Amino acid sequence: MEPYLLYRDSSTDGKKSYAFPRDVMKDLNLDIIFKTMAKQDDLIHEKVRRVMMLPLTTPEEVYYRQEVLRDLRRQDAMLEDFYAIAVRQNKALKDLKAAIKSNRAKSTRKTSELFECLNYLMQGQDDLIKIRELLLQKKDAWQSEGVQNLLERLKEMPLESIKKRLREANSLTIGCEAGYTFQFGGGMKMEKAELNFIRPNGDAKKNGLENFYLTFLKRNAILIGTDVTLQEDVNHLAEETLGQIITIFQPYLQKMMVFYEHYCEEISFYMGAVQFMRRMDELYVTLKLPEPKPVGSKDTSFEQLYELSMAVYTQRKPVGNSITLLNNRMTIITGANQGGKSTFLRSYGIAQVLMQCGMPVPAGKFSAPLYPQIFTHFTRNEDEHLNNGRLSEELQRMSNMINKAVPNSLFLLNESFASTTEKEGSKIAEGIINAFYEKNITTMMVTHLYQLAKKKYDEAKDGSHFLVAERTENGTRTFKMLPGEPTYTSFGTDLFKVLEG
Repeated sequence: MEPYLLYRDSSTDGKKSYAFPRDVMKDLNLDIIFKTMAKQDDLIHEKVRRVMMLPLTTPEEVYYRQEVLRDLRRQDAMLEDFYAIAVRQNKALKDLKAAIKSNRAKSTRKTSELFECLNYLMQGQDDLIKIRELLLQKKDAWQSEGVQNLLERLKEMPLESIKKRLREANSLTIGCEAGYTFQFGGGMKMEKAELNFIRPNGDAKKNGLENFYLTFLKRNAILIGTDVTLQEDVNHLAEETLGQIITIFQPYLQKMMVFYEHYCEEISFYMGAVQFMRRMDELYVTLKLPEPKPVGSKDTSFEQLYELSMAVYTQRKPVGNSITLLNNRMTIITGANQGGKSTFLRSYGIAQVLMQCGMPVPAGKFSAPLYPQIFTHFTRNEDEHLNNGRLSEELQRMSNMINKAVPNSLFLLNESFASTTEKEGSKIAEGIINAFYEKNITTMMVTHLYQLAKKKYDEAKDGSHFLVAERTENGTRTFKMLPGEPTYTSFGTDLFKVLEG
């Protein structure tokens, strides 16, 4: 009893996230994407933040999720119905947990708990039937393995039969007659009660809890008489009897709660992804499903890749880049300030994260390896409490990341170690990227450290690539990244031209 819409045979439970998800979200400006996906819906916002920080690490996982997304995008009106169920069940689940916690302090805890659980089960069962009915409406249209398998699992379940049993038990909430057997123990206390049947009381009009006790006591009046102790025993017996009913339904209750916890997360993610795709369509912004390559492969290529958060913010498509990086192990990006280097690095990082959660990417074409971990090391302001300078902060953050790195990880470095001299910064950065190269960790680095970039260019190690932010002869920045020998970042004549203009 699982939806399995994000993974073929599991949920997000236990999946490994990026080691530093807050850095990834902050450095890549992902929050603006989350907000666009959620459209002010807190449930979607919560779920997409979680799911998108759990990277898929095999092409099969990515394609599985892409296929489900295609299905739900084609049937987006029905997705709205699926999401309405998710919203309702998310609230019901929270209410149930709160009610059970509150009822534990009451003397009639088992009775109250039973009523809450039965109400939840009845509503949940109705929605399971509704989900199956919705899927059956388009049974010939579903093409993805995930949606097809969910429909088959629901078809195999005896949903109506379970609903009938729940309805019988639910008669406790409207009044009923209960038959049972029990034994007398020490001191003539009634114990070892076993429920034999529950028969609805058609004349019941009172509150369910009161009516159950009135009916229960009336049917056992011969035992009660005027003896307060016996009456207390009967009350205890009723509690024990109801406890047995809770035990009977407990396994199914737990399965249903888990199902809807996962269903809410999975449908919320797809709802957010589809809403985002709709918004990009409105802005005439290109999105394409990428082609993932296995962990450990190195070739990367893309066409017209652009910075997605900028597209959302400006509501127009930014300048795109088309690049092929064969056997990419280290890419160093240099060139004029304000040339679009950091924007380019961010565009690649966003696309990589989107691909690894099964979403389309901002490009005409995108093919890249999957990475078990992605680290972003972008410049930060000095510690606001002045406890640490920028260099100290950068070194500490890098140390923390290195401790979490594994082979075939990806590091995106943006102007790292810019807070010290070029000589010192180059020495620190060279030691780090050399270690990454030896440990088979891919690096993409934007840097102002010309001496470092030139040295690496001259070494011409296998798998090294060098990109330069294009600058025309008159100083115009095109925001295009081109293969080429590293250059300086400063062009003093450009400043004079700006001042003259």
